[in-house]
Amino acid sequence: MDSASPSTPAPSLRQGAMVLVGTAAVLIAPHLGVPMFLYPWLGLGLCAAMLRLQRLRFADTGFRWRGFRAIPLLIGAALGLAYAAINVQLIGPLLAHALGERPDLSDFAFVRAHLSGYVLALVLAWVIGGFYEELVFRGFLHTMLMRHLPRVPMRPAWAVALTALAFAAYHLQLGAFGVANALVFALFAAAVRQRWPRNLWVVISFHACADMTAFTLMRWGYL
Repeated sequence: MDSASPSTPAPSLRQGAMVLVGTAAVLIAPHLGVPMFLYPWLGLGLCAAMLRLQRLRFADTGFRWRGFRAIPLLIGAALGLAYAAINVQLIGPLLAHALGERPDLSDFAFVRAHLSGYVLALVLAWVIGGFYEELVFRGFLHTMLMRHLPRVPMRPAWAVALTALAFAAYHLQLGAFGVANALVFALFAAAVRQRWPRNLWVVISFHACADMTAFTLMRWGYL
């Protein structure tokens, strides 16, 4: 849901400060050398703790295990494939022209080098890109912004914008093109989330399948 439940007490300043510090820790951890197999557990654990502090659960962000069904996953997959095609044919070239640089894909050389690297990338597309990042950004962070931002008419737009900016900054290691591309992706992901707010599996599948398509195009030499 996009706002706190009526039965949930209004957030306090202390809660807001703790959520801010905890969220910063979640977003910074991967960039401080925390191993890839560890930081998702750390991040989701911190998010769960901050939700409990406010008498909330991940279900209040739109994530439920029972939402893992064929139709939501297929909808997300179709949207992810469509986005990947638009990104390759339109968004990517426009950003490259505007920024005067091509995407730096050196971090993904392992995808092209070995079949095992490609398979690993497909797994990471679901575990890190789809599941972890969507629970953190379109799930936890969006919900926290909707809960803690001032109750003004533009609050949903501010929540989307701030989540998108945080997601873009999270990809700072990919350079200017990567940050800009992540920002555009985040806006599309926000639109998917807003359309299906009660089942985060749609946007999880959207993200995972967009990433899987990109990795497949890298493997085949198109990126």
